[in-house]
Amino acid sequence: MTDFWLTDEEMDKEIEANRAVCQRLDDYDRDEDGWEEIWEGVFAILVEHMDEVREVFDLDPRKSELFSEFPDLLWAACDPQQPIIYSPVFREFGMPVFDGGPAMTTLRYDPWTGKALPPSVRDEFFEEAEKILGHEVGVLDEELDTLPDAYQRETWWIEKGL
Repeated sequence: MTDFWLTDEEMDKEIEANRAVCQRLDDYDRDEDGWEEIWEGVFAILVEHMDEVREVFDLDPRKSELFSEFPDLLWAACDPQQPIIYSPVFREFGMPVFDGGPAMTTLRYDPWTGKALPPSVRDEFFEEAEKILGHEVGVLDEELDTLPDAYQRETWWIEKGL
């Protein structure tokens, strides 16, 4: 077995839980009341993960600095029916983790072209935010919303040559 973050026992437990979830969905009659609610819930999670690209690009991927290099990926990130997330602030692409929160699995390569994606600027962002705000902040800190407009989009890392 490969070196992995779960033990074999933990993996078996997670796999069994995943099988149970899949079986529950397989057993669910899609004509029953409630199926539409399930779909709307999943769709709502996808749309919620798109808040940044909705605000920054108005769902137009051509507005991204990275569009010329990763057009299909950015197109998917701006399509609420595709499970691709793009954070312009952190320059991160990912796929949502359906845990009800903002978690995502980060992509390191463009799934359409296989090209390596540019590195995240998350650490640099927090260094800048802490300089501006004068204290340490976290990813869910509402004070981040008070940063200058450039720090709410790609502008800050473009201007810094990152």
